[in-house]
Amino acid sequence: MVAPRDGHPAVPEGARDADVAEVAGLLAGSGGYFAVASHHNPDGDALGSMLAMHRALVAAGHDSVMCHPDPDAVLPEFAFMFRDGETVGHNPPADAARRTLVAVDCASAQRLFDIPGAPHEPFASLINIDHHHDNTRYGDVNLVAPTASSAAEVVFQVIEAAGWPVTEDLATPLYVGLVTDTGRFGYSNTGEEAHRVAAALIRAGLDVHEVSRQLYERQPLGRMLLAARALQGMRSVAGGRLRLAVLGPDDYEAAGSDDSEGIVELMRSIEGTVAAGLARRQASGWYRVSLRSTTDALDVSAIAREEGGGGHKAAAGFSTQRGIDDLMAWMERRVMDQLDGPGGRG
Repeated sequence: MVAPRDGHPAVPEGARDADVAEVAGLLAGSGGYFAVASHHNPDGDALGSMLAMHRALVAAGHDSVMCHPDPDAVLPEFAFMFRDGETVGHNPPADAARRTLVAVDCASAQRLFDIPGAPHEPFASLINIDHHHDNTRYGDVNLVAPTASSAAEVVFQVIEAAGWPVTEDLATPLYVGLVTDTGRFGYSNTGEEAHRVAAALIRAGLDVHEVSRQLYERQPLGRMLLAARALQGMRSVAGGRLRLAVLGPDDYEAAGSDDSEGIVELMRSIEGTVAAGLARRQASGWYRVSLRSTTDALDVSAIAREEGGGGHKAAAGFSTQRGIDDLMAWMERRVMDQLDGPGGRG
């Protein structure tokens, strides 16, 4: 086990980076107590990595629970991965003090639990497994692989290094993480290792067609209607290089849904687009913003970090209280600063 922290600072004293073999060694054996969590507003990689790590720990003889900062963490499109009786608790478990928290696919402690002090303070110790290049190394032990396609890829490597069998139970959630974070193996983060892992998961019994059907062939009508409204109201600036859209209560009511999953990716796919931004108004009055880029020349995570968010160079997000006109103008300036240089407007 990782030694408990003294005082539980946000970035623990003595925090260290580790490789796959060291983390596998810390998790090996049996009889340990773990909790597995991921970030606010989870995506397929967050949920898939969390579920696979939890199942692997249980299969290895550990006592493991899943917990999450969101009260309803399991989104409907990912519910098929979970078995009856597999629950994700809201916030840390009551016995957190004896458990090591394994955080997966989470770039900063601020995206974990919304509790006083350090978000991971209740736990005995913390292992941070991630692939975001801007990860803040908030764990006692940090395994951060920025060249990996997904957290699922890194979790697979840990399981493999621990000598644990990769079963069909693990293959399905790991593949969900892999296929969603690589855009069905189409994004620039897709490397040789991503395909090696996918092949191993298929050998383990993964039903690729069934996962594809669950993820991509069961789109709710409300989501499609909301996408139509986003596209209809979309603004194109900078000669069409930047596409921006806003969704709010009127749109949600008209579509009969506030499910905006995949809309910003659809905007990014429009010919000539270099960057896409989708701002969704929340009941609190805040805007939740998703950013995407199509070129290595534009790092949208750098833009998101200015507002307390983060992510990847090509996909990032943040929440803001900026008014919509200010927000749109600010996003345009930040994108153009990177593409054309400060003050440039190509």
